[in-house]
Amino acid sequence: MTLSDLIDMLETLAPPEGAAEWDNTGLILEASSGLPLKKILLTLDLTAEVAEEALDSAVQAIVAYHPPVFSGLKQLNRADPVAAPLLDLLAAGVSVYSPHTALDAAPEGMSDWMARAFEYDLIEAIEGSGRVLTLSNPLTPAEAGQRLKTSLSLPYLRRALAAHGTGSIRRLALCPGAGASVLSGLEVDAVVTGEMKHHDILSFTRRGVHVFLSEHTHTERPYLAVLRERLLARLPAGVEVLLSRADKDPVELVDSDA
Repeated sequence: MTLSDLIDMLETLAPPEGAAEWDNTGLILEASSGLPLKKILLTLDLTAEVAEEALDSAVQAIVAYHPPVFSGLKQLNRADPVAAPLLDLLAAGVSVYSPHTALDAAPEGMSDWMARAFEYDLIEAIEGSGRVLTLSNPLTPAEAGQRLKTSLSLPYLRRALAAHGTGSIRRLALCPGAGASVLSGLEVDAVVTGEMKHHDILSFTRRGVHVFLSEHTHTERPYLAVLRERLLARLPAGVEVLLSRADKDPVELVDSDA
């Protein structure tokens, strides 16, 4: 199993042409591509802590959902918090691949996984990363919210109810992460994503669209376990796929009594 083999497998699961134009998907860091891969680490974000975990675990490749590099780096030195972990990984022969929006858009990818919260008669792709569902039976906002909490194993869910319009939800649009731009302008009763700006929320609710927000990484990190199983089903025997333990949401909910 080589790095090239892994890339071919990932790009079969998440074809690069499905990625958004603004995204930086693909091979972010190429180390010794000819060396055999025996351990692969899956993570949502490639932080310094995750890079240290990868080195301690002696992996040869990291699949980081979010690209650790979005815009050009002007210098590669350890004073840069983005470059430093990459330099350490490169020195250790660890490559990094990021599927991001290509994985959102792909069949059985992150958006289709999110859609499992609902029973629907029709599912349509929008701008690749998003989906519009025509539900089998209309739901109230309370019912839709409960389905999301259960399916995504959410500790809590935020919602903004429409200022007017129907109380039932028959057409619903969803997008992992921060999906306001993907979901805007659709003729739907509700939208679901991870996070959204205040004024975007107001724009939806004023148009009669309910908004459900689960926090950014809650729409993404749980899918890594699904991706792990999909990879293991295709990888040669003996290749390990590890889920990062150091990868975590950078935001925590502070209890009012804390």
